[in-house]
Amino acid sequence: MNEELSSFYQVFTTTKDAIEQFMGMLDPVIEHAADDHERLYYHHIYEEEEQRLSRLDVLIPLIHKFQTEKQETDFSPHNNEFNRLLQELNLEKFGLHNFVEHLDLALFSFTDEERSTLLNKLRAEAYEGYQYVKAKLAEINERFDHDYVDPHAHHDEHHDHLASPGTPPAVQPPKRKGFTVGRLI
Repeated sequence: MNEELSSFYQVFTTTKDAIEQFMGMLDPVIEHAADDHERLYYHHIYEEEEQRLSRLDVLIPLIHKFQTEKQETDFSPHNNEFNRLLQELNLEKFGLHNFVEHLDLALFSFTDEERSTLLNKLRAEAYEGYQYVKAKLAEINERFDHDYVDPHAHHDEHHDHLASPGTPPAVQPPKRKGFTVGRLI
């Protein structure tokens, strides 16, 4: 688990820096938006990433705490703090997914060389981090919780729509949703 924690720490500290750079890029766009639609569009993305920063401010120290203070026996589903770590990691896996999508959306608008170069760099790093976190969390969740079902697995169910930047994903027919006792499916 210590190797994974080291990698998670690296992924999420790198992501935190990338989000801050991205938000810095969005600030002037929001402030000087041509219309309310553009302002609201980028402000919405900005706020989602701002919320992620506050979650990363909790997650990164939690990962560090497990790296430095915890023993291998603390990595147990019977340890509430470890369960919290897994919950936070699973949430941030989805956050990484959204961040890659936000970068993809920005690449459609920011086509000048300076911004598109930075966005492509941030996207490549975020996508690599997302793939790593997704794979490792699947292994960890299987190791510690044999009944775990990833609530976000449907995002990559038929294809990895994040794989090719700049091209829209293929449209999939919507699944029929219905109600069951205690669950919307």
